[in-house]
Amino acid sequence: MKYQGKAAETFARSADPDIPFVLVFGEDEGVVGDLADQVVSVWRNEGPSALVTLDEDSVKSEPAILFDALEAQSLLGETTILRIRTKGDKLTALLADAVKMAEQAPGRLGARLVIMSRPLKAGSKLRKLFETSARTASLHVFSDTHVDLQNRIRGFLEDQQVAITPEALTAFVAFLPGHRGLANAEMEKLALYAHDLGRPIAVQDIRDLCEENADENARLAVMKALSGDVAGAQAELDRVIDAGLSAIGLLRQFEMEASRMLTARALGGGNVGMKLKPPVWQSEWAAFEARMKKWPMPRLLRLLERIHDIERDAKRPGGAGTADAQTRTLFMALAKAAA
Repeated sequence: MKYQGKAAETFARSADPDIPFVLVFGEDEGVVGDLADQVVSVWRNEGPSALVTLDEDSVKSEPAILFDALEAQSLLGETTILRIRTKGDKLTALLADAVKMAEQAPGRLGARLVIMSRPLKAGSKLRKLFETSARTASLHVFSDTHVDLQNRIRGFLEDQQVAITPEALTAFVAFLPGHRGLANAEMEKLALYAHDLGRPIAVQDIRDLCEENADENARLAVMKALSGDVAGAQAELDRVIDAGLSAIGLLRQFEMEASRMLTARALGGGNVGMKLKPPVWQSEWAAFEARMKKWPMPRLLRLLERIHDIERDAKRPGGAGTADAQTRTLFMALAKAAA
């Protein structure tokens, strides 16, 4: 069965118990993750359950992992909920067998399954599988709009009993990165900042918070690397490593900055800093523009490809150590290239 946008959100809030397999996909991995969590939450509210996360590559190489988990009956009466993040159609043939089993012998499978994926084209075999079966649901979700973010932040802060002025809310939405997961983290940080503030959050508070975030070692390290400050980048990288930041955390800072420069190029000439997410303040624009001159579009696209390659390697079994080494090598290579 096929659901899109608001219909997908409605389904996630009251997932049909007769549909044991759900696919959630879209541009924003944070939105995908939130909706998948909502589906899992509804299932878990139905009774005792155990949540199990499976690795896509492991399932592909050993299909028995998936089918054993789907057919296993808990001695304690728990429902097993399986969660898999995939990047395309690699598991379609296996999942088609599982769906066929669910249709022909519903009582045989005691588990439920949620699949999370990046965007899938209309011709995707995985997408078609989940759209056409009566025992599956395909949830196509979209990135948050400006209004969506405003409503989400307003509701979150109200729940936290934190007040914010309309102008500050507008400024904060402009600051947020275009990723639900990162936006959620920034909302929580804002609520913590405003704890016992004794007044509504104002525009200056948002500015102070943004500048505080910009001073974090990881982001400063990335700025220095992309600017070609080799010595400064190395010093900041050492602080980041001492602080225990993962390779993935540093890669996401690179990804955000590369995406911001690509967006600035797409918007044309002139100071477009306040249109970016997070915004580039007037005082930061000259340095940002200088970095853009060092990183033309082809180099930025190659950088993003390399980042995604390392992220993929990091998610493989035992890949964390390799990803750390690859990230350090990439980091210093970028600083020297920019220099």
